[in-house]
Amino acid sequence: MEIKILHEWPKNPNEAVQIQQILRDKIIIESRFSKFEYITAVDTDFNDKINRIYAAAVTIKYPEMTEVERVAAEMDAIFPYIPALLSFREGPVILKALSRLSVLPDVIIFPGHGIAHPRSFGMASHLGLIVDLPSIGCARKKLSGEFRMPPDEKGGCSSLFVANMEVGFVYRTKDNVKPMFISPGHKCGIRDSLEIVKKCLTDYRMPEPLRLAHLYANKYRQSAIKKEQLINSEDI
Repeated sequence: MEIKILHEWPKNPNEAVQIQQILRDKIIIESRFSKFEYITAVDTDFNDKINRIYAAAVTIKYPEMTEVERVAAEMDAIFPYIPALLSFREGPVILKALSRLSVLPDVIIFPGHGIAHPRSFGMASHLGLIVDLPSIGCARKKLSGEFRMPPDEKGGCSSLFVANMEVGFVYRTKDNVKPMFISPGHKCGIRDSLEIVKKCLTDYRMPEPLRLAHLYANKYRQSAIKKEQLINSEDI
């Protein structure tokens, strides 16, 4: 996967906001994929004791929903945790993991927001633009915007608005569970972002590729911790 160099990674929030404001007009909110076969999702985990971020990327094939590939990467965190600037903290390690994929995905699902963001430039938009692939944000919590709570049963759905503009959906993926917040990131239409996530649902709250990436990121972090503990014990 090609990783474009669109900017230097900033170390302070003011620089990060300026980058968002400059790049947001490059986002394309219409579907630009000719096929829908390989779906990659990413997620991260964090070790606060050593300030280390672990990223995992898992690719599945649709409609079989079978895993095709999984990769991982790790890096030290160099940017503070600020929800509206999350891509500047987790972006470098996520891109490092994505660069290791051998199968080019048709769409990438990110564990954050796309245009459902105070500056219309969340993680899915930012990183989708850098890899120049269709991308979707699928988050567990609202970052920005207004909505009516959808019905409690699976399939309950309502529109998400930021500054009176529809930017995504609040979707109940299972009965009586908290909804997911879905918005397009780049090269994906608003309605298609919802439909793709719906196609990836199984018996869990999260869409299957994102659930697998979440589990793998956690497993990778645990393995890294055990490896570090083993090295330290051998040095004693």
